[in-house]
Formats: sequence, structure tokens, C-alpha cells
Amino acid sequence: MKNRKPPLLTTGVCLFGIVLFLSCLTHSGFAQSVAVTHCGGECPQHFSQLAANRSHVVIHHLYAAGLNGDTGLADWVSYRLIKDAVGVASLLPRNWQTDPLVGISEVEDILGLGEKELSLSQVASANDNPYAAMAIPEKEPEHRARLAPMTGFANTPYWLDLNRLSNMIPMPSPLRLGPWLSLEQRLNRLAAEMGELHVIAGPLYVIDELSLSPIPGGLNPAAYYKLVFDDSGVVAFAFPHDLKQHEPLCAQRVEVSAIETMARISFFPDRSAIGESAALLRALGCQ
Repeated sequence: MKNRKPPLLTTGVCLFGIVLFLSCLTHSGFAQSVAVTHCGGECPQHFSQLAANRSHVVIHHLYAAGLNGDTGLADWVSYRLIKDAVGVASLLPRNWQTDPLVGISEVEDILGLGEKELSLSQVASANDNPYAAMAIPEKEPEHRARLAPMTGFANTPYWLDLNRLSNMIPMPSPLRLGPWLSLEQRLNRLAAEMGELHVIAGPLYVIDELSLSPIPGGLNPAAYYKLVFDDSGVVAFAFPHDLKQHEPLCAQRVEVSAIETMARISFFPDRSAIGESAALLRALGCQ
């Protein structure tokens, strides 16, 4: 009988144990390396010790997220795409929810809300919360995105995790519905062909020559990145916030080192070097 791969994460008990273990390591007096499936090894690490001390890492069944200690938004989200998880997500509910793994009620404190399930209008209209800048009429297109996409995990029982606020980022609709979505679709097809891929995605607030228009202020990112990697190497993309919907995806390729410099994050702390993958470039139609 052919051996089957273990599920992404098994039970809530296992998940709680992992989070508790990581919490103990964070508060210990010495550093230890922790390999996480979603990250394909060690998870991304901030260059600055101060930023690292203020950040929070949460691990759900489908993704791991590094949350900024000041904004509550994700600095990075890492996840593993597998063939059996990809599915159709058009009918899945998309109400945002607070994240129970961020302290006990830390996200609720940030939002000033005590509800367990939040509509987009409730999230946006809450007083004194970092998501208030995204307030728009409900009939208009959403200006927010999931860093780990719903379609990548619609065929799992854990898809509800993707509605957690730790997976949310503000994003202009032309980008979300254009190159960003195009890359998600290609990655889903590629995972179905190859069986497995790893992805890290997040915002960039300080950018270098990626955008010609003024950089947005507050919590709105200036650009967004996505790193795709497997055993053959990595392919990196950076998307300026003002990118038009029909801009070509492959034109957004950049060096991993450029994204690390702008994000002030080491994405592969347990690897001395990781080069660009010609195989992934070909599979994504970028070579």
C-alpha cells in the first residue's frame, strides 16, 4: 500500500501543544531552532531583535503568521500548498474572525470588539482599531486580501482558518484581482501537478523603485511580496500597490535579497543560501 502524507496538522490538541512549545521557547533565556511545516523549516525572522521581541508567531492548521507588534497585521504568512487541499472556494463564507491564538483576547483588544465572528463592515467600523482605514461601503469591491488563499485549501476541513484576521492584509482591488490572483491560480495548478509547494507572502512598507506613485501612509502597504519555493530553489515576486489589473505577472520578479532588505526579514534563516529556481520559473510560465 502506498504511504499517504500526514495531514497539514492533525488536531486542536496537537496545535495547542505546538503553540505552547513555541511560547516557552520565546520566553526562555536562550534561542532554539524550531522547524515548522508551514515554513518548510525555520520560520522567517526579523533582522531587528526589537522587532522580533514585539512580534507574535501564530500557527494554525493551514498557515503560520508573524504578526507585527505595533499594527497587529501580518508581516509574513507562510503556508504549504498540497495537491489534495486545492479546491473551489466560491461558496465558502468569508466573514472575518478574531484570532484566538493571538494571546487570549489580544485581537479583540486591538479591535475593541468582543464578537467571535465579524463581518467586513463590523471590522472596518470598529473604533480605535488598525483596520478602520479600510472602511468602505459593503456594495463596493473588497480592499483586503487573504495572504494564504481560500482556493488553496478549500478542499480541507480547516478552510475557516483563512478568515482569521491574522491572515488579512489591506490590498487595492486591481492588484488583488489582477497579478496577485493570477499568481495564486498558477500556484494552485502547479501544486496539483507537483504535489507540494511552499509560499511566503506579506506586505512591504518601505520600497525601493517599485512604485511611481506616492507611497500610501498608515497601515496601507506600499507593495506586497510572494516567495515560492521547493527543493529546487525559490522564485520571488514583488507587487507595487498601484499595479494595474492587467499588468503581466512575470514582470514582477525580483531577487529574494531585495525583498529581505525592504522587509527587514530573513525568510530562510536555516539555509545558508537559496538560489532562484529555473524549474519553478518554467513551471510558472516566467521563462
